[in-house]
Amino acid sequence: MRKRPASSGARWIAGGWQLLKTRPGLVIGSVLLMYLLIFLTSFVPLIGMGAGYLLAPLLGGGVIMIFVRIAQILERAEEEPLAREQPIGFDLLFSQFSNGAPWRTLLALGGVTILVNLAMLLLVAGYLAAAMPEGGMAALNNPEISDSERAAKLLPVLTSGAAIWLWLLVIGLYVVYLSAMLFAIPRVVLAGDTVRGALSASFRAVWFNWVPMLIFGLIWLALFMTVPLTVGLSAILLVPWGWAAMYAAYVSIFPRAEGQPEESDQPVG
Repeated sequence: MRKRPASSGARWIAGGWQLLKTRPGLVIGSVLLMYLLIFLTSFVPLIGMGAGYLLAPLLGGGVIMIFVRIAQILERAEEEPLAREQPIGFDLLFSQFSNGAPWRTLLALGGVTILVNLAMLLLVAGYLAAAMPEGGMAALNNPEISDSERAAKLLPVLTSGAAIWLWLLVIGLYVVYLSAMLFAIPRVVLAGDTVRGALSASFRAVWFNWVPMLIFGLIWLALFMTVPLTVGLSAILLVPWGWAAMYAAYVSIFPRAEGQPEESDQPVG
């Protein structure tokens, strides 16, 4: 049986770079196109924001399929150097819209994101309703006051000592959500998981590998500190690289050799 590769945050980033530099135009172009389409969807009247959340997992699944194809080409190129010249089209970005793809499950993942964001908003709104002085909420809804005046009324409430418990709860819930979502899309697209199975597998993978995840996060934080220095231009490289590194992490944590169904599908710790 194939030996499982060790999980390493630095190795994930290096693996992502290998995928990116193999087909830089395809990887950067597909990821930027994905975010552009999500951004444009947000302008659709009435359903814009919700539609963007639903569209994101479908396009994200397409990006994963692009990485799968690049990885297959790199593997073949070890024996067939000409395999590197095999074309890969941008049409893979839309591969999860076909009838044979798990698009319903991916849409459901988008629905989970919508529900989580609504829960966060309701949590903050509930706290404000309880913490604001009498008539405070009505004053915030007054159309005659400016945004700066609203901020001046909200800031003392949201930065008070009592609010620390609100923000700790929000941060905790969001960490759980991000852990459950990090590998959910590839679990659906590549492993055929249900929504519940994908979220559970992703959550366990993140927390079983919290040390390399921490290293990965710290390296990525250091890299993203360059974004303000470059007026956002470095994000054009770093965001696609982040997607590629996420795929490299997925392959490292959930290795499955082709033709070896007995390979465990549990995350590697």
